[in-house]
Amino acid sequence: MNNNLFEIFRIFFIIGIQLLGGGYVIVPLLKKYLIEERNWITEEELIDYYAMSQCIPGIIAGNIAICCGYKIKKTLGAVMAVAGIIVPSFLCIIILANVLINVVDNEIVQNAFWGIRIGVIVLIIITIRDIWSKSVNSKFSYVLYFIILACLLFLTLSPALIILLSALIGIIYTKLRGEKND
Repeated sequence: MNNNLFEIFRIFFIIGIQLLGGGYVIVPLLKKYLIEERNWITEEELIDYYAMSQCIPGIIAGNIAICCGYKIKKTLGAVMAVAGIIVPSFLCIIILANVLINVVDNEIVQNAFWGIRIGVIVLIIITIRDIWSKSVNSKFSYVLYFIILACLLFLTLSPALIILLSALIGIIYTKLRGEKND
């Protein structure tokens, strides 16, 4: 099993080059390179790392690279894996920034950005609709939604605090509802 530090960086760099589209895209790439071709981790470990990576702050690809790299070669493996996964994106951003600086005032580029902004708004609205239909589906969830909305609009509470309080309220509500059903 060739898992020296350069090889870990190289494999994650290759994955980073192919990683377009977000967190879900990384799973088949990791499965191919780390499980099928190198047997560095198991499929169960990959699923666990992916689930954990979604639950902790940060970019999913970076989080999962850290987990996989640590499994392969401890701390230095984690460092090399995350470096490999982020270097391609970093280089792309540098190249695109240099290109965009020179063409940002171009009318065609401005029109493209306008269209992109509108497209992003539509995608956000569709995502909100989908999340709404799965999350706000009872009298309690409607009440909680409007309380949270009011807190965010009229108070200067941190969004992180709102999320923590919402999670706590959800846990307490579920616990009380479960005891009532028993």
